[in-house]
Amino acid sequence: ILDDKLTKISDRTNKKEEYTFFLFSDILIYGKKASGSTYKVHQVLHLSLARLIDYLKPKSIRGQIHSHVFKVDSPQKSFLISCADASQKARWVHAIVDAIEEVMRRRKVYLETQLESTVDATAGSEPESSSNLQVMSSWIATSEMDLFGKGDGKKLKSGCKLCIRPFSSIMRRKNVCSYCKDSVCSECRSRKNPLLKGG
Repeated sequence: ILDDKLTKISDRTNKKEEYTFFLFSDILIYGKKASGSTYKVHQVLHLSLARLIDYLKPKSIRGQIHSHVFKVDSPQKSFLISCADASQKARWVHAIVDAIEEVMRRRKVYLETQLESTVDATAGSEPESSSNLQVMSSWIATSEMDLFGKGDGKKLKSGCKLCIRPFSSIMRRKNVCSYCKDSVCSECRSRKNPLLKGG
């Protein structure tokens, strides 16, 4: 959807660093150019978990004033983004907000479709529990992308939905998110943001 060089500002240390940001329909990626047209990805943020905070006035952080900034707030990572001018900021703010709204719209449609199909499948039979919703094992559709294997037909290794790192029985244990029912690692599960009403 959009790509550009923007300055990332840590909201804790005020450290500034320039990255190339890439906005897709469901994720926001930033990284640095490695060689040629290759980029080293620094972070992948899922828009379904993110929200954008727009600062209409210059933002003061540790005594320093930053103009044309907005904040990306996510359980994965939260930081400020500084743009070169108001025009660049407006493009990115509108694009990210539109992408988040579309992701949430698709999520809502998917959940409603799953609920309808679940009710239809259990119609006429005695439910095993007090709610038909409990038979839904997964609320969010995930594509079978070979992120960790080599595509040789073997069983794919499972990985965290958020940081996309493979699970480990010792260092990175598997947890189930109580909100989306997807598998996440213990580190990502510890980073929590309050859910917005209606979100």
